[in-house]
Formats: sequence, C-alpha cells, structure tokens
Amino acid sequence: MKRHTVILGAGATIAAIPKGDKNGKKSSVMVGLIEKLGLGDLLENINLTTKSKNLEDIYSELHERKDCLNETKALEEQLYNYFNSLEIPDIPTIYDFLILSLTTRDMIVTFNWDPLLVQAYNRCHKISKDLPNLHFLHGNTGVAFCKVHDEYGMKNMPCPKCSERLSPVPLLYPVKEKNYNQDQYINNAWDTALESIKGSHMLTIFGYSAPSSDKEAVSLLKKAWEQMKGTTMEELREVSIIDIEPEDSLAKKWSNFTYSDHYYFTDNFFDSYLGMFPRRSGEMVFATTVLGLQSNNNNGFKEGMTWRDIETSLVKLLSDEKTTEKSEDYPTYSKYFEEKNNKI
Repeated sequence: MKRHTVILGAGATIAAIPKGDKNGKKSSVMVGLIEKLGLGDLLENINLTTKSKNLEDIYSELHERKDCLNETKALEEQLYNYFNSLEIPDIPTIYDFLILSLTTRDMIVTFNWDPLLVQAYNRCHKISKDLPNLHFLHGNTGVAFCKVHDEYGMKNMPCPKCSERLSPVPLLYPVKEKNYNQDQYINNAWDTALESIKGSHMLTIFGYSAPSSDKEAVSLLKKAWEQMKGTTMEELREVSIIDIEPEDSLAKKWSNFTYSDHYYFTDNFFDSYLGMFPRRSGEMVFATTVLGLQSNNNNGFKEGMTWRDIETSLVKLLSDEKTTEKSEDYPTYSKYFEEKNNKI
C-alpha cells in the first residue's frame, strides 16, 4: 500500500494542546496571535496601515517598511523564543496519536513553528521505531540541520556524519512571496514533501487554513497531488480533512484536491481515518471503498486514552508489522476478515 501524507497547520497544534502546553502556554492561529502571545508592546509606537489582526498582514507590512527593521527583527526573535519555549504535556496529545497512527512509509509535513511534534515523536519512539518521517516546510524551533551533510535532527544533537552540533533552522515568516529556495533545509523539506505527495494514496489536511500568504505553497501542493490526474490512480486516491470549519466551506476551499466523492470531512481527529484505523488507514480505506468490505474500528484510538491504553491497543498491530512480509499489505481487521477467521 502506498503512503499516507499528512499536512499540518496551526489548527493541529491547537488541537494538541487545547488547554495549553505543559506550563499552560497556548498556541494560536495567525489571527490575534500577537495579542494572545503578549507581543502587542512591540507595535504600540508604530502606525500600521493595515487594520488586520492577522500576523500575516502585520508582519508583511513590517517587512516591507524600512523604518521598521528593528521592530521586525524583535518580533521575529520573540516569536521564535515563544514557540521554542512550548513543552508538550505529560499526557498523550493529538500529536502522539497522530504519530503512532502512521508508519515509516508515511510522512507528516507541517507549516508549524512549535517543537511539539518533535517532542511527541521523541517519546513515541519508545513505543515503536516504525514512525512516519517529519518535514517542516516553514522551519521549526525543535529542529536543527547540518548544511555540510544534509542531515537533520533535534536541536543540540550531533551530526551523525561529522559529529558537529547541528545548527538551528530558520523560521520562514509570513510574507506574501516566500523564497523556499533561500534556505537549504527548507528547500530540502519542500522537495521531499512534494515527492511524498506525488506518491501518496491518501492525503490528510489537518488544521491548515491555506492562508493568503501561502498561495504559492498551496499551488505547489496541488501540483504535486495532481501528478496522477487523468490516470486510474486518481480514482483510488482519498483526501480527508480534519478541521473545525463548516463542511461546505472546507469543500469549496479544497475542491482542487478532491476527486468525485473520494473525500471525508471531520472536525475530530478520533473520527478521522487516522484515529479510527491507526497504522492501517490506507489498507482500510482501500478495503472499504474498492473491495466494498465493512470496516471495523475496534483498534481505533479513543479520546482520553492513557499511555498504557495506547500501548495495549497497538500490541497486535505492531506485532503484525514485524511478521508481515515487506511485499504484503498489513491485515486490515475488517469485519469480513474477522468473521472469516472466527469460523476457521
């Protein structure tokens, strides 16, 4: 089965820490972000042309004004420091469930600056080594990079090839025309992400609003997804959206990514393909949409699960992954196969 690629936006981080991080600090979407993070003092002496409360509009104006160079730099530093300070809560979060719902054939690409996904990955690695690849399209405060050897990892880690400490990657701030080729790490992340999307059977968009400052980004993602347009593969691809926006609004926004009725909207991770069929989302969607088999989400994640609950729910799935031949698909545990096996 081909890979499942997940695209994350700010809404995913908000879903991961709805009550704040380990220390009560909260994340936010771009609208009202400066006020919510307590950064309003930076702008109190600046007469902004824009009346928008959206960080994208405010930052874009500051970036274009030569009289605001100091304020722009200060805003960048404070944004970096704030997001860098976020710590994942001790209890399982949506990010933990997300990471454990995928395998190494899959990929998560994110526009988010915060390090929560990296922190979740680090602790989920203790449950399974078979986890998805992560790529950060706008940089990330939890990631570092070796420019000499194109290696990346968590901050303060040594490069596996030269043993030099990895360097922090820059954040790509919300200007209208971003240069994705300017930084080596971000350029590599985009190249890898687009190749992943081209080869994906499933695409999930989680909490990403496709803001106006990301028009070029959305265009690149769309072109990659449309590589199979006009082929039989297009008819088998599935798009799912996890977002709190109304369904009709989401259907219109992402219409260029969906084919016929091969899409699914939900406002809750646990009701998504990933939540209902962790580590088997591709197999289960194929079994239900193509083979017409009735699904069974008994192995799905449930809200409020403890770490022990999660590990217990994954025992059989992880065991099957170790014993299944690489050329074979993992067992789906659809109702059809469960009933068949019970009769044997």
